[in-house]
This record gives sequence, C-alpha cells and structure tokens, in this order.
Amino acid sequence: MSVRSAMRGVMHITLKQLSVLKVVAESGQISKAARQLHLSVPAVSMTLKELESSLDTRLFERTSTGLVITESGNLVLVYANTILSKVNQLKKLFHERATGLGGTLRIGANKTSGNYVLSKRLPYFKTLYPSIDVSLKILSSTAIEDMVMKNELDLAVIGNMPTSHELEYIQWRSDRLCMVASPSHKFARRKPTVSDLCSATWIMDEQGSNTRTQALSLLRSADIHIHDEIIMNTMGALKRGIGTGLGLGILPLLSVDAELERGDLQEIDFDVETDPRYLYIIYKPHQFTPLVEKFLKCCDVEIDRNQSNGT
Repeated sequence: MSVRSAMRGVMHITLKQLSVLKVVAESGQISKAARQLHLSVPAVSMTLKELESSLDTRLFERTSTGLVITESGNLVLVYANTILSKVNQLKKLFHERATGLGGTLRIGANKTSGNYVLSKRLPYFKTLYPSIDVSLKILSSTAIEDMVMKNELDLAVIGNMPTSHELEYIQWRSDRLCMVASPSHKFARRKPTVSDLCSATWIMDEQGSNTRTQALSLLRSADIHIHDEIIMNTMGALKRGIGTGLGLGILPLLSVDAELERGDLQEIDFDVETDPRYLYIIYKPHQFTPLVEKFLKCCDVEIDRNQSNGT
C-alpha cells in the first residue's frame, strides 16, 4: 500500500472503531464486547474489520480461548485510550459549562466590593464549585462597567447604577459613607465644627473614584470645603494614613467596619444625614449563563428573568 492510500485510510478512523477496539481488547471476546457495547456480534466484527482495513494491519489473532491483541493492536490501543479519554474530558467540560459546574467565571469589582465583600464570598463559592475557575478584577466602577460592556467580564459589582442601558443590574448590598479618624485624633475626643473640618487635613481617594465623588458631594452638602488633602489610590493606604492620625477620611462603612470594631479607627459625628448607597451587580443579558446564576445564588441573589432592571 502506498503512503498516500494509507493516509486516506487513517483519516477514516472513527471514535466508534476505537471504542470497539478498546472493549474487545479488555473482554477478549467479540460476543462479550457486543453485549457491553449494546451492538450485535456482526456489527462488532464489521467495525473491527473496517479499522484493520483503514490501518492495513491485523489487530487481533484468534486462539482457542478467544482473541489475543497483536503488537500492532497494542500500539493502536495506546492511542485509542488517549483519544477516548480526551473525548470524555471534552464532553465532561462542556457538560459542566452547560450546567454551570465548570468553566471560568470572570468577575469585576470596584475597590470596596472587591476587597471587602467579594473577597469573602469567593472562597465559599470555590468550596461549592471547585471545578469553576474564578478571576477577580478590581478597578474603579467606571472602568469595570466598561469591561462588562466589552464582554471582558461576565459580571461585576460596582458602587453606582450602570450608565449603560444595555446592562442589567441588581441593587444588592447597602452601605453608607462615614467620616473616620484615628482614635488619637483630636476630633475623636471632641465634636468638630464646620470650621474645624474645613481646616483639617483629609486623606482622600484618587481622582475619578466613586468614593471620592460621593465623599466630596457629602462634604459640600454640609458646607465643608477641603483645602488640605493627601490623595492615595488604594483602600489599604487610605486606612493606614487615617489610622496614623495624619488626617480625616470619608470611606464606605463596608471598608472600615472591621477597623471600627477593633478600635483601630473611630467614626466622627458631623451632623450630616448620609443617604444609603448600594452595591450594584451588573451584567449583559446574553451573559447570564449558568455560571453567573450559580454565583448570584452564592451571593443570596435569586433572579426572576421576567423581572425588569433594579428589582
């Protein structure tokens, strides 16, 4: 047989043929293999002959006790086991993806929700679904929303309602802004006046962050205008700076509740009614996969697909 004709034969090898080879090799008898495969004995024999014809080689020798696999048959069996194993892995992978039990879930979050809410939820989620790989991207709410819009994330948690009407959103966790200081700060011992707060040093979040925008709005509502500030771009740096007594800060309660409980920081009363703020879960409608649904259930969110935004 020429090389070209041999290659034509190899190209016609089927998964059924490899499966039959494997079962016949394990059982040693065509009749037993036929029962295991739920095929007729002639069908098993024909399948083996087709495989032998494709490879131009004998795969089994007949003996008085049954079939004995040849050296060529053993060589084919090694490949058959590998191929069938990979096919089963592929079937399992897509079954898990279809049922939400496997795959990769790409989550985005703003600093507050990523560092102080999702960081506690994700380990629990992984214990429930160890086959699901999870990635978490933490950026500003604006940047995270943009990544969801570009299909770079499957879902996200941000600190404001999404600006795009293409996104579904769920109002999730409640939060509020609070003024905090070191317990050693002078305003931890006496209530500050508006004048005191205007002249104080402030440790503030970076430009463009949702927390900074809302904090400045809150201060302006109390006629407090910042003249001396230090800008830091991570929540950890902000809390450390405030904790040293260097200045005051306006931070989400979710980000400082542990420090307030330990006494590392102290909330300062400044006679301003703070409206509740919320974390919003956002996603594109077509991205609502079984993986997303399972994660939302882990976050105690039940979705009615017939409901509208914000419910």
